[in-house]
Amino acid sequence: MGIVGDLFGSGKMFLPQVIKSARVMKKAVGHLTPFLEAEKTTGSVKGTVLLATVKGDVHDIGKNIVAVVLACNNFKVIDLGVMCPLEKILGTAIKEKCDIIGVSGLITPSLREMVNIAQEMSNRELNIPLLIGGATTSRKHTAVKISPKYPDLSIYVPDASRAVNVATSLVNGDRTYLEDVRKLYEKVRSDHVKTLQRREMVSLEYARTKKFNRISPVPPAPNTPGVTVFSSYSLSDVIDVIDWKPFFDVWQLRGRYPNRSYPKIFEDKTV
Repeated sequence: MGIVGDLFGSGKMFLPQVIKSARVMKKAVGHLTPFLEAEKTTGSVKGTVLLATVKGDVHDIGKNIVAVVLACNNFKVIDLGVMCPLEKILGTAIKEKCDIIGVSGLITPSLREMVNIAQEMSNRELNIPLLIGGATTSRKHTAVKISPKYPDLSIYVPDASRAVNVATSLVNGDRTYLEDVRKLYEKVRSDHVKTLQRREMVSLEYARTKKFNRISPVPPAPNTPGVTVFSSYSLSDVIDVIDWKPFFDVWQLRGRYPNRSYPKIFEDKTV
């Protein structure tokens, strides 16, 4: 999942592939859980972690994996499930005296809800680390949008494989780790501001003068409106004109297409 997370973050893997990978990981974790529990070291609980998928979001595969990994490393996990409103998350965290709050989400509106949670934690003057995770989250969004609302204690966790190390550093009161995160987020925010400053903005009035002006007449209507089905063509007749490049890019297959004479990618032994 660490590799999947890195590929998704760099734009080399798309969301459907991430979800499929997460489902496979969930099944794998389900198979391994009894063995992990059997080998679980005895001793005191390291800390209490509250996990929740934020309001408006029902995706929990990644969160469930984090819960298993943390539990197998002597953390007490309180999993509130999905569609959790802000009040329930913070109320439970205070009542249960949680050491860490972890919120997750997959869809874009979840990002706004995470900002709201961070703001409310700041309003209540809480001192509980807030872990941010999920497919749509990022270090940049956490640093630019969330951390300013809840400074120094809002931390982005890229994927489940990093959760234990982050949680352990926090419950152990590792000030060096928090200072490193603070400096990193300051740099991310600074770079973001510089990027915005380099943009050349124009006025709305000027932009409207550059609107598209139709020069040619209105295009004629098609002879046959609607969907036209060519049912008499066999695949062998059209295979030579199929553009395979988008498929190869998504499948991350080696080679180039098209190339001279014959697509060499079809002859690649690796493929």
